[in-house]
Amino acid sequence: MVNETVEKSARTLLEELWSHSQAILPGSGFFRHALEATSCLGGKSPQEYHRSVLGELIRIFGAERAFLFPCENQAEEDSVELGNCSASRDLDGDSINDPASKVSETFLLKAARGGLPCYEETDNRCGSRLALPAVSRDSVRGVILVENRFKELNLEERNLAAALVYCRAMAAGQDLAKASEENESLWRELCRQKESGEKTPAPPAKARTKTRRKGLVGDYSAIIGGSPRMIEILQVIDRLSKSCAPVLVNGESGTGKELAALAIHQNSPRRDRKFVSENCGALTETLLESELFGYVKGAFTGATKDHKGLFEQAVGGTFFLDEVGDMSPSMQKKILRVLQEGVIRRVGSKEFTPVDIRIVSATNKDLLQECKAGNFREDLYYRLNVINLVLPPLRDRREDIPDLVEYFLGSPTTGSPKPVAIEDAALELMTEYSWPGNIRELQNEILKLAALCDDNLIRAKDLSEHLIDGVNPMSSTGKKWTEGFAHMSLKQATDEFECELIRQALAKNSGNKSLVAKSLRIPKTTLYNKIKKYKL
Repeated sequence: MVNETVEKSARTLLEELWSHSQAILPGSGFFRHALEATSCLGGKSPQEYHRSVLGELIRIFGAERAFLFPCENQAEEDSVELGNCSASRDLDGDSINDPASKVSETFLLKAARGGLPCYEETDNRCGSRLALPAVSRDSVRGVILVENRFKELNLEERNLAAALVYCRAMAAGQDLAKASEENESLWRELCRQKESGEKTPAPPAKARTKTRRKGLVGDYSAIIGGSPRMIEILQVIDRLSKSCAPVLVNGESGTGKELAALAIHQNSPRRDRKFVSENCGALTETLLESELFGYVKGAFTGATKDHKGLFEQAVGGTFFLDEVGDMSPSMQKKILRVLQEGVIRRVGSKEFTPVDIRIVSATNKDLLQECKAGNFREDLYYRLNVINLVLPPLRDRREDIPDLVEYFLGSPTTGSPKPVAIEDAALELMTEYSWPGNIRELQNEILKLAALCDDNLIRAKDLSEHLIDGVNPMSSTGKKWTEGFAHMSLKQATDEFECELIRQALAKNSGNKSLVAKSLRIPKTTLYNKIKKYKL
């Protein structure tokens, strides 16, 4: 080997090494494996790199096919779960159809959770399979399966050593890609601050509101505002965060209910565990059940493997149920069992699994009135409403609007390379407006203004027409109604209002007619007829 290497000139060796030649250093396959294992650093795409690694492992072990499954860390210590197959390859270099059905999940999980290779003979005892964990910093990033169903794999020491290089390089490559992505994001933010002349990364609004929050124990930097109403809310969160009792957050849409729920979690004894959230009104009953409780393999068409639900993922932490008032009676009953007995049962399973979670729920409805109307279970209401937190609408905390405006203008989401300012006249109009969509509406308005204003200055004339006129956008015909309502017949006025209400509901729910019918509390057939009638 030495003689063959020496025969080449230094220039030739350099050119071959730096061009990723596969013929360098004859007789030394391990060096070639090292170069191939680190080729992800030389420009190969992740998909190309993974398939290349699988091809090398097929060759050195004499395998028939190979698979790569990424691993997802779970809330429990030393627990991982397999993701969907990210790469597969057979002896001819072709991808494998439906790879999940071709492997033993139990066998792969054994390697993933133990962090060590696993080897076994196949069912017919003619072949064998090998599961190799890709480990980095005591965490398993993925599992590679190499298999030959017709003969034993070639498990020579040098082959296992080469496989170890590939596994560690693959795991390290994933860590490096994640770190690179985070660094790139930080660098873009640093460049933005440098160009805009900002002296500190924190928005000025935070600095101003912080001085009004003396005496608060928790960290509420994500919640902007120092008005008396907001200070009262934060003081309540300070007190209730120390307990693990269920909390019901009430408030109009866009008031920041999820931010409040997250603040409760982050300042509670469960802060080191997961915060999991789900919108109960965004999914159908069947889909919501499988998402919350999980399911077992074969529970329904498409359930090709066991799936851990959100309740299990939130064990030890906090589960936020948003729009809890939109749940069906059947789902309400199942949620009640979780609160009463502390157990869940996956869809299609007969076994109960204990879950230790704190429930924080939210709604924009009056659940007590919903109980009286028969739309919500009274026993579930009292289980959820152990501690009640009511968030004020933005019109009741107008003192916070300047801070919120400044915060949103300083946010990277504005997309402006230079800082955007707002003149006093425009800010005064925004403070006087009622904001029926609350903080979410204010944020959207700021993003629009920052993108469209001239000279990076928002003027009063730039504001949306309904802000200048002080008209609620939920009635875009407000001017017409106030000026000419007396000349309308009752039917005309009713039709006009109904048409506008449906139009706004369609826009709010992105055209999802099922959600529109649910929010307006009318049958789908009725909604379809009215859409046709008003040509919406």
